[in-house]
Amino acid sequence: MPTLREALEQPGRYASDPCDVAVAGAGHAGCEAALAAARLGFSVRLFTLNLDAVANLPCNPSIGGTAKGQLVREIDAMGGIMGRLADETFLQFRMLNASRGPAVRSPRMQVDRRRYQAAMKRSLEAQPGLQLRQGEITALLVGRAPDRPGGPALRIEGVLTRTGAVHPCRAVVVATGTYLDARIVIGELSYPGGPDGLFPALGLGGCLRSLGLPIQRFKTGTPARVHRRSLDFSAMEIQPGDARVVPFSFSHEDDPAWSRRPQLPCHMVWTTPETRSVILSSLHRSPLFSGAIEGTGPRYCPSIEDKFVRFPDKERHQVFLEPTGAETDEIYLQGFSSSLPEEIQVRMVRSLPGCARAEIMRTAYAIEYDCLDPTCLRPSLESRTVGGLFFAGQVNGSSGYEEAAAQGLLAGLNAARSLAGRPAVVPDRSEAYMGVLVDDLVTKGTREPYRMMTSRAEYRLVLRQDNADLRLRPMGWKAGLVDAADQERFLEKQARIAAERDRCTRVRIAAGPGSARVLESLGSTPLPPSASATLSELLKRPEIRYDDLAPLDPGRPSLPDSVREQVEILVKYEGYIAREEERIERFRRLESRRIPPGIDYSALAGLRLEARQKLAALQPGSLGQAARISGVSPADISVLMVLLEARKGDDRDP
Repeated sequence: MPTLREALEQPGRYASDPCDVAVAGAGHAGCEAALAAARLGFSVRLFTLNLDAVANLPCNPSIGGTAKGQLVREIDAMGGIMGRLADETFLQFRMLNASRGPAVRSPRMQVDRRRYQAAMKRSLEAQPGLQLRQGEITALLVGRAPDRPGGPALRIEGVLTRTGAVHPCRAVVVATGTYLDARIVIGELSYPGGPDGLFPALGLGGCLRSLGLPIQRFKTGTPARVHRRSLDFSAMEIQPGDARVVPFSFSHEDDPAWSRRPQLPCHMVWTTPETRSVILSSLHRSPLFSGAIEGTGPRYCPSIEDKFVRFPDKERHQVFLEPTGAETDEIYLQGFSSSLPEEIQVRMVRSLPGCARAEIMRTAYAIEYDCLDPTCLRPSLESRTVGGLFFAGQVNGSSGYEEAAAQGLLAGLNAARSLAGRPAVVPDRSEAYMGVLVDDLVTKGTREPYRMMTSRAEYRLVLRQDNADLRLRPMGWKAGLVDAADQERFLEKQARIAAERDRCTRVRIAAGPGSARVLESLGSTPLPPSASATLSELLKRPEIRYDDLAPLDPGRPSLPDSVREQVEILVKYEGYIAREEERIERFRRLESRRIPPGIDYSALAGLRLEARQKLAALQPGSLGQAARISGVSPADISVLMVLLEARKGDDRDP
């Protein structure tokens, strides 16, 4: 890789104005990264292949979903922008798993695709210190880094664009999404291309390889889009939005204007025997099964042909028809992604109920792209070998807008903090879903597109979508990403929750005809004669909700929905949460046992060979992280604990 000086000496190159941070890619990761770094006072240049594709939503027109909704609320709590813009541009809202416990409830919004993009572009343009630039970064410029134990050998000096411009900078965030050496595949057809018919990013992938970074090949896909006028919605099941809208952004919660916004309906159909027949008879033309696709696809979001092959006992599968915008007639077929030839796709789509005359506006396709093995990154998302080089989003092997945006926020924040000489902000697994996400990627790696799920979080009863601000707002405020108005609103909410919880432990309800009548109407047992119970004790009964006790509690204060919800959850699940906190404390004890950088694991007696190799490659920062590495056993951790304890206070490596 050339240094900054060498790049400037080459013919056809010119020096551009320097900046602090360069961001490659203006998808959801790149936008959050650029905004975070700029809000902390650094000069940022955000590069995108096409200014009209900023914050594009090429895979589906929705934000949130199971576990993903938790990520969006966490991004907002930390001071990110995705949740605010989703609120401003949503078409429909649904709380997934609403009938289940609070640990797995997840908000999801259909958003107006083009309005969301426009809102993000305006936000980027309005941010002081941020320059939005159409251009393709084709190479990174690096020099020797200062020699220090466990430190990187190289250091970022700048970036080079396809037009020959050399942009000096001190840090780079690579957020190339699915564009890196991307290839579109439709049946037997294959050609270089990015999502939505845009150009792929060529050149940067080779640069990453030359730096010794491990590259792998993944694949994803998207369904066809059809014209609204060609559909018969009377043959479909309508899917309305929830009566009550819960905004993603905590700055919008408890605002009646948000809870009563008009919504557009979605629709649902099932595949038919004809759909199944068309697909199974055409598998020989599917690039998934012919070997034409080399990349590994997502396990939890398979194409429709993959569904019929992997689940032969399933006679049919659901397909959701979702609007992509309020001012367009494009309808998205959620759950119907495919890479079969175009003529087969026409037959597949027209086999669905209400779609006999469907007009396809965009053909479904698969896309292959290069990405990192993310175990080459530190928990800050910085490269272990190139200082100042950060990665975020699908280039790290993850899938989804929400996973990308969460990584982008942390990468941009940590790039800025590294330039300021401050320690990285790294939420741990007990604090945030984004902590689970990053830890899984950099510690365990992934051999397929990584998707966040509630089952990945060991402490999901604590990591709920409703309390993301209570968990992460202080971290975002301390980092400098949360503004004063949001912080003041948060502190007021926090105080009201604490006051009401305390009041509920003090107010007692006596036995009598009035309380018996109310409790019986709720299907609950009346209090014994001469007995009494606090509001908290009554609220712990499974059949009783906080609002149900209003007739017995005339002195209760007027509180917004968000406060009442928190009081109910914290009281009702108090015992479970306490046990979860005990588990978290044990987890944090391991996390607090730091491992010095630069340890020569090959010289450590007592460790198995596999453990030595894995520990040397990943260089964990704590015993907790070391324990989560595949191939490192509890016995290996015991050896490490003994060695660290024996050398406590000693400057030498164990």
